[in-house]
Amino acid sequence: MRFFSLDVETANSDSSTICQIGIGKFVNGELVGTWESLVDPQSYFHWSNIRVHGITEEMVQGAPSFSEVYPVLRKLLTENIVVHHTPFDFHAFKNAYARFNLKPINIRCLDSSRIVRQTWQQFSKSGYNLANVANHLGIEFRHHDALEDSVAAGKIVVEACRLTNRRAQDWYNFFIS
Repeated sequence: MRFFSLDVETANSDSSTICQIGIGKFVNGELVGTWESLVDPQSYFHWSNIRVHGITEEMVQGAPSFSEVYPVLRKLLTENIVVHHTPFDFHAFKNAYARFNLKPINIRCLDSSRIVRQTWQQFSKSGYNLANVANHLGIEFRHHDALEDSVAAGKIVVEACRLTNRRAQDWYNFFIS
């Protein structure tokens, strides 16, 4: 079983203004690699977003733009299952592709919040945000850091797979059928 996990942080309410990307690589239930980058969103930073993730305009000065990290993302993620927690991260990528006139990367998106709602009864209707679920499973992480959030989402999927005797591919097939 192999999949990648993904999370982004944004500079403002426009989800295409990605300012941090974090990716985890999971093989056979183990985290085997990570990739992360600050990203110059080529836009302004709103104070409310800064308050959430702590990333400022000064911190991304000299960082690559989304267009510049795109080749790395494409090489890592193409044709793979990519886990994200809630649709926000996937929509941010879609909006960034459009904003920078880039061809969407061919990935198989798998929303870990949907897996959580199917696996744990107490989260079936509410409370399935990343922090609550990670806390319930004893996963420690620094919330609103893209790499830490992506790894937490990946670990949640690993635990759901273990409990349900399903692989990430099985979950993907379950949701698309």
